[in-house]
Amino acid sequence: MDPDSHVATARPEDRESALRLVFLHFKPGERDKRVANALHLMEAGNLDPDGLFVAREGERVSGAMICLPIPGASALVWPPRTRPMARAASVEDALVGRAASWLRQRGAKLGQALLAPDEVQFAKPLERNGFRNVTTLCYLRRSADQPLERSGRSHLDWRPYESRDRALFAQTLLRTYEGTRDCPEVNGIRTIDEILDGHAADAGRNYERWWLAYEGPRPVGVLLMTESAEWQAWELAYVGVVPEARGRGIGRELVCRALAEARAAETTQLTLCVDSRNAPALTLYRSLRFERYDERAVFLAVWCEIGAGNRPRTN
Repeated sequence: MDPDSHVATARPEDRESALRLVFLHFKPGERDKRVANALHLMEAGNLDPDGLFVAREGERVSGAMICLPIPGASALVWPPRTRPMARAASVEDALVGRAASWLRQRGAKLGQALLAPDEVQFAKPLERNGFRNVTTLCYLRRSADQPLERSGRSHLDWRPYESRDRALFAQTLLRTYEGTRDCPEVNGIRTIDEILDGHAADAGRNYERWWLAYEGPRPVGVLLMTESAEWQAWELAYVGVVPEARGRGIGRELVCRALAEARAAETTQLTLCVDSRNAPALTLYRSLRFERYDERAVFLAVWCEIGAGNRPRTN
């Protein structure tokens, strides 16, 4: 029988056992914490329980997978896990297929699994079903109260998101993606509205720390920052420079502005993540004394035609 016929959304009474299978690779104490947190998020409405899928052998849960649609036409997925069985691969494939179909129906154009080094071993079912290991994200941080050495005054004019033409902000943001070395595989997949929606959700719809940087009369860069209550820190969510303004130190000025804002707010630290292939950005962050504290392998699936996100709407 086709194993997909056994794959379904987890019933309420099966959620805990399914989550224990999803988090099987963690030590018991950590596993308990993750299961409890996921159940709490479901109860609070912050994690859709319909994104928890199980495979069954009779009444027994034999495999499980969890996925999460996120704003910005995107989704997060975790690799499927199964109990020891002869046909584990077919069950894993059925789970990934069902999850991908469910996410696409909800508007996701791309799916990402961000896996710690010890989790990469579980990614084979994703790779069999259209996910590619495209890069590694490096997570960096810097204490906000460290002295900041700056070379002269900034020559940029800073204008907050709310005070200017939002269309110009969106246009400038989109231009900063041209030739980017940060996950270029996702360029052209989503519309600018979808990209902004993703950033806005990360910021809690709080635009106080979004800036457009001008050099004279022209916008040359975008700086987006968010607050992380979990870390008691600010995150440098996005920093981008338009192509014709690159190589002149503007990126450094954008990051220095972020550090100055974080310090003024008396936050403990500033965090960010960057594509490990982006050598110029890594060099910049190291020069400003950011330190690496974590990494994640990125497994990416694209569920729409590349370039579709840049096409004008027809409705």
